[in-house]
Amino acid sequence: MTRLIYASTRQADMRYAIGMDFVDAFFYLETESEKLIFLDQREIGVFAEKNENQDLKGVLNAELARQASEKKLKTSNENGLALQIIKTYCAENEAVCVPEYFPLGMADFLRSQGVKIQTQNSFFPNREIKNEKEVSYIRENIAKTTKAFRRIEEILRASSIKDDHLIFEDQRLTSEFVKKECDRILLEEDMFNDMNIIISSGPHTAHPHHHGEGCLQPHVPIICDIFPRSRKNGYFADMTRTYVKGKPSEMFEEMYEAVLAAQQEAFKNIKAGVKAKDVHTAVSQIFTQRGFHIGDVGFVHGTGHGLGLEVHEQPFINATSESVLQAGNIVTVEPGLYYPDHGGIRIEDVVLVTKDGCENLTNYPKEFLIR
Repeated sequence: MTRLIYASTRQADMRYAIGMDFVDAFFYLETESEKLIFLDQREIGVFAEKNENQDLKGVLNAELARQASEKKLKTSNENGLALQIIKTYCAENEAVCVPEYFPLGMADFLRSQGVKIQTQNSFFPNREIKNEKEVSYIRENIAKTTKAFRRIEEILRASSIKDDHLIFEDQRLTSEFVKKECDRILLEEDMFNDMNIIISSGPHTAHPHHHGEGCLQPHVPIICDIFPRSRKNGYFADMTRTYVKGKPSEMFEEMYEAVLAAQQEAFKNIKAGVKAKDVHTAVSQIFTQRGFHIGDVGFVHGTGHGLGLEVHEQPFINATSESVLQAGNIVTVEPGLYYPDHGGIRIEDVVLVTKDGCENLTNYPKEFLIR
């Protein structure tokens, strides 16, 4: 079936299809016999220079755009170009498959011109199975990300406790300062954050995606969740550690031990052929056996998710997942516990699913107490 995408390479499917980055949206067309991308004069030369995929051909879209313009269609230039591409390269009356994120206005226009449009949920299912090059990219990205965690630990070790604050270099240590330090380290490694880093402490840690703000506190968890993208290869890393500077309460110690045990249980269960939701069930049982809750408090989210050109992608490891793990999946394993009156704990590693188990790609220690 003929497939059509209109997007920039910030859309993961498009980045996967062409293997390089372009700022503006453009068209990708895949038929039974060829794979084409349609670019203007600004990008066609860059594509010709950088393209390593012999099956992918670049087409200068100027002539197609001129032909579309001559038809005097009362629509946008992009819609007119889409129609001209389909009329030129697709068989008459052939259905065109587009992804669910395809522009609605463009789809409506094409349908009004007699084009049969169908949608497909997972446009490139093979994105879930990483090849050797993709595995090496993600492994490298994680190694670079660990350097930010080393810097966090250096800062916490060098900090002192004064009342309910941490002091670093004669200043109150804040979430914002630590984030800037992480950004600096990551930029030196050619990594960047599409979204805000999570450096949260105290009550903020009870909310899994609270990015953190203000002063970091002693004796309570500090959740550090960093998920940068490589400028070079386009793939993400994802890693979380939870620290305490000072003396944690007995409850926090028990929560940390439970989260660590739950993660180890996930590692034991992950292998090709296992249902993703069964891994989540095994993790949940560790928590309930230790007296913690599942649902609105306690363990409130899934065990993990796929990682690649998106920070959250298939397969998902949660209670409702229909996925069966396959060799070559790269997934996060990030159990956590969260209680609004206390705080939260989360630990996250990234693993490669294999035939007989999994390989942890996050080669970094888990240190809870920072002296």
